[in-house]
This record gives sequence, structure tokens and C-alpha cells, in this order.
Amino acid sequence: RSSTGKPTWQQSTKHRRVLQESWLAVLKIPTLPNRALKQALQHLPTAILPIVSAPLRFADVCTRAYEVGGVTSLLALHSLFVLMMDHGLEYPKFYASLYRLVTSRNFYAKHRTRFFRLLTNCLAKSDMLPAYVVAAFCKRLARCALTAPPSGALFVLALISNLLRRHGECACLVHRGTGRGDDASLEDKFDADAQDPAQARALESSLWELAALERHCHPAVSALARSVGTENEKTPMYDMDEFLLHTYKSLFETERKRINQKKRMAVPLTFEKPKSLFTD
Repeated sequence: RSSTGKPTWQQSTKHRRVLQESWLAVLKIPTLPNRALKQALQHLPTAILPIVSAPLRFADVCTRAYEVGGVTSLLALHSLFVLMMDHGLEYPKFYASLYRLVTSRNFYAKHRTRFFRLLTNCLAKSDMLPAYVVAAFCKRLARCALTAPPSGALFVLALISNLLRRHGECACLVHRGTGRGDDASLEDKFDADAQDPAQARALESSLWELAALERHCHPAVSALARSVGTENEKTPMYDMDEFLLHTYKSLFETERKRINQKKRMAVPLTFEKPKSLFTD
């Protein structure tokens, strides 16, 4: 029995400590298959970190898991984000690590919804990010949207619109003119191969990708691309939750209902039934 008079098996702190040690023992197995690691990381930020006694002990495990690459890096970075926001972890390289995950491949990944939600929480809900970080993410996301599925392109355009309105110093990305008419003024100074937002030179570039997306085959993408940069102060921010769960099926159903409704509204009838075959 403890000092409180309760048996040991009734103490929640004992259970949390045992749960923590069990998970750490499993995650530290050198030969742990990547498939098992991904399944464990899926549940770590929501089901394990909020209840264990010392969540920061998982920081080293998540940092090593990020180095694996692919979907494993995405899942590990989600856990690191939870440790930063809820438990005071200091991880200066977080946004550089997140920036490296913004690739066209992740727009087709199985866990892309979690990736989109992580981008929303990290970028759209903070006013303290430096302008060069926001601009670099906008450029890299816009570049990925050129080859992403329509659902991913819609998410990117909505996120860019919110970021440009929240960070006014990045408005130069959509309002920068070509200057002189020579070829040098049309050169894109953005370094797409840079792995750090500080080295991408995004603030010296422009979002020319929006002009390409205005000619997208999907009408919703082209319409949203035309609206980015033209919003005013009264235009409400996009609710990013509405763009997280878009699929080919949901976009198809939305477009089908819109076309059917347009057809019903565009065909007014003023027909009167005749009383006979010939009129007098």
C-alpha cells in the first residue's frame, strides 16, 4: 500500500509510468519493422503522449523516427509538434523539418489528411512566424499544387490565401510586377532545391504558379486561384477543415449537384397547354 492508503494497482500514476516504459521499450527496439513503427507513431500524439507521466522522454525517439523519411517522418513530426505545443519541447529545426516534407509525393500519401492538418496548425494559426518562412511555404506549396490532385490544390490555394492575408508583408508575392521587359526580370529567384526556408529566397520571387492554376482543368481550382490576392478586409478567412477531407468523389458530387442546379435554374418554362389542335 502507498502513503495514501490505496493499493498499488489502483494508483493511476503507476499505470501511466508502466505504460510509458512499455512504449519506450518497444520504440527503442533496433530491429523494429518500419510498418510497426508507423502504426505506433499513428497513436502516439493522441492516445499516448497526453496520459504518460513524462512525455518529453519520447522526444529522442521521434527525432530518430523523423530521419527514416517518407510517411514515418510525417508521423514523427506530428508527435514533435504536440510535444512543443503542450509540453514545452524546444526544437528549433521544426519548421525546416516540416518544410522538407512539403513534396508532391505527400499529396498522394495515405496520411495526407494528417499532413494537411499539421500544416494548418503550424502555419495558419500563428502570427509570429517570420515573413521569409511564410513566403517559402507559400512558394513550395504552390509549386506542389501544379502536380497535386484537385483536392490538394484546393487546400493549398485556401491556405495560401489565409497566409497572405494574415501576413501582409508577404503580399509582394502576388503584387510584384515584372519591372523591365527583359528576360532577367522574369527570372524566378526562388530556390526550389533549398531544404531550409531561410535559404529559399522566396520573398524575392512571386507566385506565378497562381496564373498556371487559373487554367486548371477543374473549375473549382481555377476559380479559387483567380480569387487569391484579390480579397479585401471584409472577406472571411477560409475554414481549412472544409478542405481537409476533399476527395475525387466528393468533388465530383459537388460539381454534379452544381451543374444540375444550374440547369434547373437556367431553363424557365412559360408553356400553356393548348385546348385544341388548331386555334381560331
